[in-house]
Amino acid sequence: MKRKNLKMVASAALALTMLVQVGAPVYAEEPDVLAEPSWKTGVKDHWSFEAGATTTEGQSTVASDQGTSGVLHDITVEETGNEVFGKALKFGAGTDKYMRLDDYINTGAGQTSFSMWYKYDTNITETNANASAVLLQHEDKNGNTGRTVLSLTSDGKYDTYLNATKAPTSKAVSKSDWQHITVVFDQNSKKVKYYINGELEGTEKNLGTTVTNATLPLRVGAHKANNSKDPHPMRGFVDEFYVYDRALNDEEAKSLYEDKAAELYKVDLRALIAEAEELAEGSELPDTDPVLAALKTAINEATAAVETADMDALKSAKETLENAINAYKAEQPIDLTINTENVTQSIDADSIFGINHRYAFNGYGTFDSEKMKMKDEFVALYEDAGFGSIRYPGGTISNLFNWKTTLGPKDQRKKQMHGFYNNPGQGGIAPNFGIGEIATFADNVDSEIIYVYSLGRGSAQDAADLVEYLNAEVGTNPNEGIDWAEVRSRNGHPEPYNVRYFEIGNEMNQGGEDGRTSQQYWTAYVDGGSATEKAYIDGGIARFNQRYTVKEEDWNKTASQSDGSENQVRYLMYANVNPGKLNEEGEIVVDPEFKAVEPGVEITVGTDGNTVPWTVVKDLSKSGSTDRHCEVDYSTGAIKFGDGVHGKIPEKGNNIYATYSVRRDGFTEISKEIKDTTAKINEKEKKEYAAHVYTSYESHSFFQKLAERNKEDLCDGMTIHPYSNTVKASDTDSFYDQAMLQAETQGIGKVKRLMTDIPEGKVPVISEYGIFRNTESQLRSQTHAIYIAKVLMEYVRLGSPYIQKHCLTDWYSNGADALGPTQQAVIQVYGGEEDRNTGESDKFKFFSTPSAHVFKMLNAGFGDNIVETEFSEVPTMSNGVETLSTLASMDESGNLYVAIVNADRENNRKIALNINGVDVTGRKMNVQRLESETITDENTPENKDKVTVTEDEEIELTGNPVINLEKHSFVTVKIETNEIVADKSELQAAVDSVEGLIKDHYTNFETSEDELAAAKEVLANGKATQDQVDKALANLRAAKAELVMKDAEYSKVDAAIAKAEKLNKKDYKDFSKVEEAIAAVVRGKKIDEQTEVDAMAQRIEDAIAALEKVEVPGKPEKPEKPEKPGKPEKPNGNKVPVTGDETTPILWMTLVVMSGAIIRVGKKRLNIIRKNR
Repeated sequence: MKRKNLKMVASAALALTMLVQVGAPVYAEEPDVLAEPSWKTGVKDHWSFEAGATTTEGQSTVASDQGTSGVLHDITVEETGNEVFGKALKFGAGTDKYMRLDDYINTGAGQTSFSMWYKYDTNITETNANASAVLLQHEDKNGNTGRTVLSLTSDGKYDTYLNATKAPTSKAVSKSDWQHITVVFDQNSKKVKYYINGELEGTEKNLGTTVTNATLPLRVGAHKANNSKDPHPMRGFVDEFYVYDRALNDEEAKSLYEDKAAELYKVDLRALIAEAEELAEGSELPDTDPVLAALKTAINEATAAVETADMDALKSAKETLENAINAYKAEQPIDLTINTENVTQSIDADSIFGINHRYAFNGYGTFDSEKMKMKDEFVALYEDAGFGSIRYPGGTISNLFNWKTTLGPKDQRKKQMHGFYNNPGQGGIAPNFGIGEIATFADNVDSEIIYVYSLGRGSAQDAADLVEYLNAEVGTNPNEGIDWAEVRSRNGHPEPYNVRYFEIGNEMNQGGEDGRTSQQYWTAYVDGGSATEKAYIDGGIARFNQRYTVKEEDWNKTASQSDGSENQVRYLMYANVNPGKLNEEGEIVVDPEFKAVEPGVEITVGTDGNTVPWTVVKDLSKSGSTDRHCEVDYSTGAIKFGDGVHGKIPEKGNNIYATYSVRRDGFTEISKEIKDTTAKINEKEKKEYAAHVYTSYESHSFFQKLAERNKEDLCDGMTIHPYSNTVKASDTDSFYDQAMLQAETQGIGKVKRLMTDIPEGKVPVISEYGIFRNTESQLRSQTHAIYIAKVLMEYVRLGSPYIQKHCLTDWYSNGADALGPTQQAVIQVYGGEEDRNTGESDKFKFFSTPSAHVFKMLNAGFGDNIVETEFSEVPTMSNGVETLSTLASMDESGNLYVAIVNADRENNRKIALNINGVDVTGRKMNVQRLESETITDENTPENKDKVTVTEDEEIELTGNPVINLEKHSFVTVKIETNEIVADKSELQAAVDSVEGLIKDHYTNFETSEDELAAAKEVLANGKATQDQVDKALANLRAAKAELVMKDAEYSKVDAAIAKAEKLNKKDYKDFSKVEEAIAAVVRGKKIDEQTEVDAMAQRIEDAIAALEKVEVPGKPEKPEKPEKPGKPEKPNGNKVPVTGDETTPILWMTLVVMSGAIIRVGKKRLNIIRKNR
């Protein structure tokens, strides 16, 4: 988003969170008898840094007023830009940045105090947003452990670990402002006190008892561990650093603060006065306006306060003036310029705003496994939100999803493996909500499927089969093996699903313990796990040493132990899945020639640490009852044990381990098969499908590694899951502020950082995002809705083709389930608590959170063309977060859509839309709003509509409108076009008609292709005039009229007629049907009537086949063939009918001879007659 420089308070503004002081220091009447303040006495060291640093032989040092030198490590002394502080220590980005004081102080005995001013630079983002910043840190020395003396947590609290016990403050400060902290340690009482901006925070806190009683080095600004990122070094400025070998009291801490605070307040107040005076002088409001009057009164009070040293007066004047300025600004619109003529990017508005859904637990209670359909109440909420796309089968749980075993009747399917399959109590997951069910649901609700392919179990061949199943028409069979499209058709869906987006795995860069936290699976066993990214890309030989074997439908280690039964079967968990083949009956069966695992499997059985080898044999039938034998099926990875007669049964409770190797396919092989299969489908079906394949391995080096292999074309982008990470806060306001900050630094910031290594032409793919790892109910509230709306604006700009919120549904609770916190789901499932482990219940009910309503508003209407926008100013929160975000688009009809977020939790805003390129006068404007009284307002089972979408009354615009935005709200605006939109219905029908023609049926189809292409361009042009449409229609119709269709092929008809002409019709009882069929032949048909011509031929053939020969009286029967021995004679076996008496064979022969003589005489006489004619 572009924005103009906002004239802000040019200050080192103290946060409103600074505690109110209870008085001002008392000064003696005569300066020459003024006593030295007590806080200036007994000072061990004081660094003001005004003299700057001294560099000798490459080493920079800075001396205290008392002469102690601190050595600077990769930091400098620089001007702060603030007249109160002048120069200060400057900490930039990176690690190992600090000032070191050698053998400096013993904080493990007696009392010590430290005091400093600092300003944290929030513009420097961290890889871990939840990491603390170190302010003071001891180093280890001579076996003595140095610990953190003072740190600043990510949510603005102070903490110490001096005695190996955390002692954090309850109060948080604004990290972007100048802050003052004094910390006092008392090892006699083992207590610590924090003075935040001069005021004691709460009560003293326990330090713990693990004391390091030694003089140790001290670092200012960094942890003792080299390259530490958690905690990370200080960022920004540190100034006025005091060290005491005694305990400061309350009054001293307050006075130490006020020494600089009064002047700092005056600087800030003068800047505020200047800003307020500029607003007042430029105001067009009448003097009687209460907002303007209040601003002028506040200016006068602030001007008077600046001339005093009274801290209370300064603070009060500053707060009053800030409030008056904010109130005045709230009444003055901020301009939002929208340039409709500058399209910055194009999107697929129908599918871009999507959701992530998981098949587990019957889609978290959304799927009715008895009726095998989605539940109506849930479907209504889904359609209300209007999600354009749905990601399946989920996130982590997709990594071991075997799609082929989710097909067919429910009772024939096999349970699927959880991505964290070895967590306690985790078993197999029933796939009732399988690939067919999600596809049918997506069809019904008009959502596009985003498919997450299981690299953990998949292979290149399996991926090719999947693409064929999803996208091929029946009979295409692009890979010439099993016709997976036919399988899909038999499962009830003849038409292809046309899936175009494929993610290969989910978060497969995430390491940890296999089966519990890791999502790297077999890639962690290639080359000893030293290069999982390489294994993910290239595949390779995964080697498993003593890895436990599993049940086919449950990979949990405990569940996979021997149960002591006969003929047990266990599986090698990462063996390749057998792809199957067709048997002679056309059934899909196991392919015995397939190699699921490399030769040489070794088996051991026993308890952990006490296993014994078992021998792999080809046939257990030859084994004895005590033989430790087993069979290995190398085509499936199955291990079979004996029945106690032929082969020993593994003792109940024993683990069964295997050492084996498997050749696994990597990303490049799988992506190639997806793209190649798509190309084959296009070639056979004359289509132009596209398969977009994305890596799930988040890294800065991924595309570089592809480039080294010349395989960049196999990857279209990188999936990124820019979660906020855990939001740490002490109250709901702090939670909100920190969440919005992490939306920018960890959400949007993470995507931007990864995009620096994504090549041009490749895209970031945001397939999961949100506030994660928190269990507060605030995730179900307006807070999360504003978070989502805020980041969505930017994720669209960053070019993600689809943006999937995680997740669609989850259990309404205060905790988490096997897949994480449940509050982040946009639709909450309640009731049926006792059935949540299966998700099978008719007790589940549903309600939408405010977050779901964000999607409802965006999906209700948005254009494909994103246009340029720019605010005249963007106010920020106290922590630097931008409060305004926007996205504007236009559709092909010229309708304008504007989405605006006001993330400010305290101030309303007015936004003046300055729309360039379009005259909006006379147009209709519709406004939808998502507002709440508080940031924590949420919907509940008892009040499902506490936060809901409201609509303003439609108005007709007389000019550019002003939109009122409530604090912490989201608004969408639609301004309808009043232009005459060309009627393209006839042109669309004509294009559909021509595209429906079969090219091969015409001798000159090429002549119409140019006009077809031109017509489609006009259809795609949202600004096409009616004349352009009519001209394109006329040209296309003319081209179609000139098409010359090929003649139908009559070869079958001619062959049938020739066959009939060879027959003597007198030999048959009735030849008329043949003659009628021949007479019915119509010549001159075209190729599009080929079926009719073929039917003519078939009718002739059928008539010939139905002919019956004439029965000739007296015709001798043919001698019977002798019956085979033992076979009884059939009654009436002779062809001559029995008439009651039997004619002798001699008589029959006589008749035959006589009739032949008569025929010869007759022919002779006929020839004589012909000659005489």
